Amino acid sequence: MVEAFRKGFRAAWQNLPSMLALQLAMAFTVVAYYNWPVAADLLSRYADWQHRGGILAAALATALAGGVLSELSAVYIGDKGRWIPAHLENMVFKFVLFFIAGALVYEFYAFQAIWFGQGATWSVLVPKVLVDQFGYTVFFATPFYTVLTRWKALGYSGAALWRELDAFFVTEWMLPILVTNWMFWFPAVSLIYSMPLVLQTPLFIFATAIWGLLLAAVAQQKRSGTPAPDLISSETNLVGNAAD
Repeated sequence: MVEAFRKGFRAAWQNLPSMLALQLAMAFTVVAYYNWPVAADLLSRYADWQHRGGILAAALATALAGGVLSELSAVYIGDKGRWIPAHLENMVFKFVLFFIAGALVYEFYAFQAIWFGQGATWSVLVPKVLVDQFGYTVFFATPFYTVLTRWKALGYSGAALWRELDAFFVTEWMLPILVTNWMFWFPAVSLIYSMPLVLQTPLFIFATAIWGLLLAAVAQQKRSGTPAPDLISSETNLVGNAAD
């Protein structure tokens, strides 16, 4: 179990510059919204457009960010524009994965607003962040991402996946993703929940573009605990080979 935590921490630490750059950009967006009328107006116009699109627009935008944009980054930054079949497979798979995730998060944020209200006060932010990271993330998001990405790595074999679903699966695959998730999303959701509800999903979508890459970086590590690759160059094999 200790190695599982080390694996997740290692992936996050080695990709810390990318994580911090995104989190700083999100922080700048929040500060600009509350202190710069022009930024507030632009963000509000975008939020109004997406709000009219509802859950479908949120799901589609999340899929484009986590599936298409992250894979294009892998191709044109990591592989210098060289397309291989694995890139297209990754793009399609992650598009579907993040389409589902985007729809679920859209509804989850709406329920959080009902349960705890809206605003940037501690009485609103703290329960939202805790429920998000220790409830939704632990019991749904991490198993969801881990099981589906491992299923892909096993050649979409349900039988092979079923044979792996034991305690070792939790420590080898699930915990590293959970640790990386906490390091990335604790600051991210704190910023997301400080925004009005109509702007929370757009900020989540912004973060998803990097999370789609970081997820691949931590999940690609081998059972021996070898270091995670740079998150851009890790995309060719989304989770690792089935033979690992």
